[in-house]
Amino acid sequence: MQKDYSAHLDSLRITWLSEPFHLGIPIIDLQHVWLVHIILELEEIIVESEKDGSEVDVHSSFRKALDYVAEHFVLEEDILEHFNYPRFSEHIQGHRKFVEKLTEKYYEAKDSQMAALGILQILKKWLFQHILHDDTDYAEFFKASGLDLKSYCNEILKSGKYPISKEQLLIYQNIVQMDTTHISLQEHSIDTIQEIRNIWKTYNLSTGIPIIDLQHIWLLKMIVELDHSLKLGDGSSATFQKVIAAAIEYTKDHFGVEDKIMRYFRFTDVVNHMNQHKRFIDFIKTRNDEFKLGNPRAGLHLVQDLRNWLLSHIALEDKKIGLAFESRVRELSEFTKKLHQTGEISISREQKNLYKLVMQSAPDPLD
Repeated sequence: MQKDYSAHLDSLRITWLSEPFHLGIPIIDLQHVWLVHIILELEEIIVESEKDGSEVDVHSSFRKALDYVAEHFVLEEDILEHFNYPRFSEHIQGHRKFVEKLTEKYYEAKDSQMAALGILQILKKWLFQHILHDDTDYAEFFKASGLDLKSYCNEILKSGKYPISKEQLLIYQNIVQMDTTHISLQEHSIDTIQEIRNIWKTYNLSTGIPIIDLQHIWLLKMIVELDHSLKLGDGSSATFQKVIAAAIEYTKDHFGVEDKIMRYFRFTDVVNHMNQHKRFIDFIKTRNDEFKLGNPRAGLHLVQDLRNWLLSHIALEDKKIGLAFESRVRELSEFTKKLHQTGEISISREQKNLYKLVMQSAPDPLD
């Protein structure tokens, strides 16, 4: 195993040094090194699966890729916006398109091998096209402008908004071989609100319908909390059952609201949409049964299912509802307000507060 890991690091070092990936911005370079690590790791998994005929664990690779974009894009956009980078909007559009293409490759594949190869293709294309061109452009802009980038990067690192794991730091040190004492580890200090905000923004999950966005953010909270619990080694029944119970309650509240909205405003694809809701209910039941049978990976499978739901349903299908009714948002708000007043839908104070924190300065969803 040690020999394989050494070979992996050698390949990583060769790849990193073979192209001008180095931007001279340590925190960005660290995350770019991590992307190369993800790409090479996926390549190694595919090669091994072809040798022994085993199935590729594409879910794990997809999750790592999504974790990467959620962490990296928000940090990069923070820096570019802070220093008024002239091509900021264009850069963000590139990020959003990347997420769309990554998810398309994953969900359109007929089997895990095709999905893995599709993800690998997208990641490599991003590495050699975006980083070598678009990212180099902003690095040169900063250099020519004489901006104090180092101080700002140190400031945001100390804030803990962008956690860096011990593994990421060790790999970066090994490959780049430079002093990293100025980079502080934040892996034990996780800001749940910030992570929810990062995923919400990076995956572009907003539908533009406040009540629906509020409930989607609540689901995202469940995913993030269960994910944190699993990463910290807490596979307790209490944690899993808490999320399962919340997910079941979520289906009653959220699917009921969407059903009422779609039928009242005559959404054309209501039957297909409701059939997808049944799929959510089915995988919640499957993971609950899996847990009852003692499968130790039931929690991980549940996180994967819920994350897939974010991208396959919320980012695509639910957004269609928002687009269909974007000119009728005021009517929708009045409709959902009446539903709340009559007790047909229930929204807790905690849900409303979380929505406002994540959306930042957003008005009350029922106002």
